[in-house]
Formats: sequence, C-alpha cells, structure tokens
Amino acid sequence: MQQHRNRLGRPLAIVAATALGLGGLFAAPAAFASAPTTAATPAPVSGSAYQEQAAALLTDPSVQAVGRDADGNVVVVKIAGSDSGKLKAFDATYDNVVVKSIGGPLTDYATTDVVGGAGYFSPASATSGAACSIGFSAWSPKGEPAVLSAGHCTNDGKLTDTYLTLPSTDPAGGGSGESVDVVGELGTFGFSQYGGPGNSKGAENKDSVDISVIDLTNDALTTLPEVTDWTTASSEDLSKSTVKVTSVGSAVAGEPVAKSGRTTGYTDGVNVDMVDGWALIGGRLVYGFSSSLVAAEGDSGGAVFQGGKAVGILSGGRPAEGGEPAFLWASDLPNDLAHLDGYTVKLSITAPTLVNPADGGSVERGGTISGTAPVSSTVIVTPKGGDAFEVPTDANGGWSFPAPVDLGTYDFTAQAKVGFNTSSKASLSVKVVAVPLTAPVITNPADGSKVVTALTEVTGTGTPGAKITVKGDVQGTDTVDAAGNWSVPADLSYGTTFSIEVTQSADGQTSPVASSVFSVVPTPAVITSPVNGSTIANADKPTAATGTGITGATISATINGVPAAGTTRVVDGKWSLVLGDAVQVGANDLVVRQTIDQAASIAEITFTVEAAAVTPTPTPTPTNGGGSGGGNGGNGGNGSGSGSGNDGGLANTGLDVTGFGALAAIMLALGSAFVVTRRRKMGNNA
Repeated sequence: MQQHRNRLGRPLAIVAATALGLGGLFAAPAAFASAPTTAATPAPVSGSAYQEQAAALLTDPSVQAVGRDADGNVVVVKIAGSDSGKLKAFDATYDNVVVKSIGGPLTDYATTDVVGGAGYFSPASATSGAACSIGFSAWSPKGEPAVLSAGHCTNDGKLTDTYLTLPSTDPAGGGSGESVDVVGELGTFGFSQYGGPGNSKGAENKDSVDISVIDLTNDALTTLPEVTDWTTASSEDLSKSTVKVTSVGSAVAGEPVAKSGRTTGYTDGVNVDMVDGWALIGGRLVYGFSSSLVAAEGDSGGAVFQGGKAVGILSGGRPAEGGEPAFLWASDLPNDLAHLDGYTVKLSITAPTLVNPADGGSVERGGTISGTAPVSSTVIVTPKGGDAFEVPTDANGGWSFPAPVDLGTYDFTAQAKVGFNTSSKASLSVKVVAVPLTAPVITNPADGSKVVTALTEVTGTGTPGAKITVKGDVQGTDTVDAAGNWSVPADLSYGTTFSIEVTQSADGQTSPVASSVFSVVPTPAVITSPVNGSTIANADKPTAATGTGITGATISATINGVPAAGTTRVVDGKWSLVLGDAVQVGANDLVVRQTIDQAASIAEITFTVEAAAVTPTPTPTPTNGGGSGGGNGGNGGNGSGSGSGNDGGLANTGLDVTGFGALAAIMLALGSAFVVTRRRKMGNNA
C-alpha cells in the first residue's frame, strides 16, 4: 500500500507512559492485623466478599494486582523485595493464597516510540504523540467499521486522530523504533475509558476498564477479523499470516494464551495465570486477567486471545527483571464491550458447506438442498441469475431449502451472516434431475371392483404435471393437476370383464403400468315379498317371491342354497318367481340375482316360517272301581280297606297291563299298601 508518509524524529514527548501509582482507597481489614497461629478456612474467590478482599489488598503499596487462578487460589502480585505486614497477615490467615513477585511497579504499555505495522500513531503535536497497537477489528452499532484498542492510548481523551504506520519500521517488524513512518489515515477516537467512569481511578468492580474505540475514516481500508503473527512484516502486508478471530469470551485460567502488539510482536507459550481480578495500571484500577507473556511499551491496546477466541485488550505489565518473570495484564474483553454501547468484535465465520447433495451432486426436482453453517447464523443464498434469499440455521447450524423445479444445473453462492459479520461466499452447484416416476394410482374403477350401472370416467392420482395415458376398454389422456389428480372420460355399460392400463410420463420418462380388471353390473333387484326379517305362519308359507327390477333383466333365485325352479324376466319393472317347496319351517335365506348381458347383481333377505300348530289329545275322566279287601297290619297293627270299580280293576286308561306294565301295577299296589299300612300305624300310635 503506497501512501504518503510522515517521518517524525525523536525525541518525542511521553504522552501516556507513566509508572504505576500505588495509592490505596481502602483501609486494611482487621483480619489482616496479625498472623494467626494456624491456617483458617479458604479466602473467598467470588462475590462481594472477594471484591472487598481485593480492595483491601490493593491499598497495600507493595501489591500490584489481585485475582484468582484455575485452582481456586487468591493470587496476589507484589513488588519483589517489598516487606508488607498486611500481605503476610493475609497469607497466613488463609490456606489458598499464592503470592507472586515482579521486578517493579506495573506500567501501561503505551509509548512515544513511533513505528509502523500493526500499530498506529496518534499525534499530540507536530513532534510528539502516542504509539499503540490495534486490538481487534470491530463494528459500530450501525455496522460501520471500527477497531478496538486500550483506553489509556487516548491520554484521557486528549488525542483524537490516528494514523497507520509502516510494518517494517515497527520494532516487531525489525525496525529500530527511532522514528515512525505514517502511511495513511486510520480514524478518530470515539469512546474511551481508562480506569473507572470519567477516567477516574476506579474501584474493585467491573466498571474499571481500559478500552477505546477508533471509528475508521479511511474508506480505502478493509478491516479483517484476524490478528497478525508478524511473520510477514517485511512485505508490509501483515494480513498474509494471521490467526482468525472466531468468537469472543472471557479468558480461562490455566489455558494457553497469546498476544500480538507492535513492539514485541506475537508471543505465546504460557497460560493465563489468574482471572476475575484487578490491577493498578498507571495508578488506575483495571478489571481483567494476567499471564507471563512478554510485552513492552507500544504493545498497549494489542490483541490477547486464546485460540480463535478474543479475550482481552493488552493494558500493561512489567518486563522480566531482577530474576522475576514478565507480567502482563489485559482488560477483560467481554466486560469492555459491555461498556461500549453496541460495538461488537468483527468475527471470522466459516462459509456454508453443502451436505446433501454434495457439491456437484444431483437432487430431485422438489427435493431438499441442505448444508451446515455457523450456529445462529443466517445463510444468504444467491442463485445465478436469480434473486437472493435468506435461510435460517437450526440449533445445530443446519440449513435447507427446496430444490427448484427447472431441470438442469443450478449454480448458487451461499454466505453465512451473524450480526454484521459475513463469511466468504461459497460457490456451489447441484444438478436438478427428474423424480423417478412410479405407476399412477387408479382410484376408480379399483382393480376387482364392480361398477354399478355404468362407468362414466376413470380417475386416479399421479405426479403433478405428468401426462396420463389410459389404454384398454377405456382410452384417453390427461395431465395430472397440481393437487395430483387426473381423470379420463369413459362410457361403459353392463359387462362381466373390462380391463384398463394406465401410465404417466414426464421429462422423457414413462412410469410402470397400473392396471384394473373390473365389471359393470346392474343395480340389485328389490324383493318386496317375502319381507326381509318377517315371520310368516306355516299356513301362509310363501310359494313365490315378487319384487321390482330393471325391465328386460333376468331374475333367478336360490332359497336356502337350492336354486328355484326356472327364471323369470322383469316386465314393466316388476317380477315374480316361483319358489316351490324349497321354503322350509324355520329360518330361510333368499338370494335373488338380476342379470343383464351376463352381468349380475344380487339382493338377499331372510325370513322365518313358523311350525304348524298341534291339537292336544283330551285326558279321560277317571272312574271308581268296585271291590273290597282286608288284612291285618303287621307288628300288632290292624288294617282294613274297601273299594269299588268296574270289574274290580284299574281305572280305564286304554292300556292293557301286561309284562312290564303288570310289574309296574304290582309295584303301585305295594306302594299303596305301604301307605295304607303306614297311615294305620300312625293312627295306632295316635
């Protein structure tokens, strides 16, 4: 990029690089007054008690930062060699305290050493200004391009304009840092805050930040959602080797972290030491996290990230010295964004991919074209020569839309969109092919059916738009409508066996054949006598059946499965058929067949014939028989009896008592004697 350069020589006035002040806001709590003899419960690592504890610790001039690590420890960073009774008391009070040392007070990493590259320069005068680093590309609430940096790089809002510098002259790009080459306008500072609201010292809460926004004013620039690794600085194009920013989140303690800035370039290889803490940077409190990454003046505002996740804006630190390791403090990015009233980080989102069919594959007309894209994104589909449309993604990032109806190659691009972020456009192509045709369905006349009286049309279902061809006893064509229905006129009267074959064709295809074999039959005859379900006296047992039918039709019948004698014809709509002797006492089943041109239909009824009545035989009146008899009762008893009757015998029943009958009579006489005797005995005992 060839643009006008302004070379500014040294010395430059120091704008925003000052040593950290260590004044405190809170008195030490009573718990820190003296060391107990034994360790107590763990110190709090969250909530209001944790914040109050951090505030108390940061009033100690030797304490530079307070936070917590991945193991649940409270981490306190102090100046090496300092001897603080308060810190010793705190360390002895709790058993989850880790104390670290650095070589001196923390300073912010802004500088007037002017270089180019991924940094920028903000002039304070004709010969002085501040050099810092860009953190992340961003979007304004209206979707305009912007970049994020550190709040202290604005010198509490005194600086306004910013200019890009030449990468190869930046210390990270191999430059000496003796001068700065300005290569083009970048933008103007918008919102900025260093410390608490109004650039105050701040407090141990999340309103203490170090963040600024630069709204781009150079329309020739294109911001990218990427962070340079500084390996291509000599080409003056830092976008040739980058780490893509795919998300935003808070730093995770114990996980690897990296940073990129104009002075020390890209550094990594260490983990986040502590999170959810506060550090005094240049005398201001900044909420964020720490690591032992190497950084120096001019790296302020640079990007701090874990993988593709943007986690922080480089705020300040201390180089390794006096045997103590380097210490870097970054402002927590999600918390910073919450103070920017709608600014968001520009993200690199992957382009949509095609899953079904694969790119270049085939899809049936009306089928589904589907793929994947980032979760919560919208896919913008732009057909070649057509209007673009948007497709939402589901909870898993899946997207889909119906294939077009036109056959042939369908070329389109797919681009994912999340907020103001858009992916690259994926150029995709599928081949739309015809749906394989299946045999149409014949709904009338169904195969094996009997059509009553006449067939006036053949109907069915098929593929919308396909041509229907009917052959056989009915012939004709039709086009399947949008609802999938078709019909062909027919004119078939009575017949025992008809057949048709139906196919559908479209796009050069012909379907398999659907067939139907059916008959056309007359309406069933009506049986008027006997009446269905009736009960008939035997004396009125029917000898014939009567009814109505189609004039000229032949009537035949079976009664209880036995054919009635002969047949008859329907005359003037009426018929009568002799049933003969087939009608029986009890239930009867009458089936009447009406036949025209060998096509027949049946009607069936049941009726009941009662059995003939039986006349009962009168019972004769019994007469007394003459005779007398006497006898002595056994066991001292006496008995006597007398009787009279014809011939001294049994009552006349019309039967001769012989054989078995004589034996029965004897038994009857003995029984009578027993009764008489029993009665006499009872009488004697009375």
